[in-house]
Amino acid sequence: MDAYELAGYARQLERLYRQCFAAPPWSQSDERLAGFGVRLAAHLDNGGAGGVVVVDGGRLLGVVYGWPAGQELASGSPFDDALAAAVSPAVARRLVAPALVVAELMVDPGHQRRGIGRALLTRYVEDWPAAWLVTHPEAPAAAMYRQEGWRQEAEFAVTSMRRFASVDIV
Repeated sequence: MDAYELAGYARQLERLYRQCFAAPPWSQSDERLAGFGVRLAAHLDNGGAGGVVVVDGGRLLGVVYGWPAGQELASGSPFDDALAAAVSPAVARRLVAPALVVAELMVDPGHQRRGIGRALLTRYVEDWPAAWLVTHPEAPAAAMYRQEGWRQEAEFAVTSMRRFASVDIV
């Protein structure tokens, strides 16, 4: 679905984000959790943004979304600057067009470990020559990424968000 269709799920996406990122290893602050709606709107403003959802009985069980990478790495935010500083020039070349940026992959905690996340991610990236995402190295999904052929290419911390992350590329 495109960005407009995803925006129709904004309330459910915010609920799901809280469920997924309030707990360890993310342990996001109330302020960061509350700011997801603003970040979601910014994400969906990226050209070509879209995603895939799993809905059961009107309830959002999982989502993956992102956008086509630009010609250069983004800069100007603590996250973008930390990412750019952490990757080698060779890795940086793989994070730009024609790659796909996977911004979020979330599955309702009550429905995890049932293959939903794997199916969402596989479906979303299948037509792209390359894709990348950033996750916490201790996130439960990190093992699934490795099983699916994603490789950790860098590790960095975004201190303003107290978030540790790894860049994974397929």
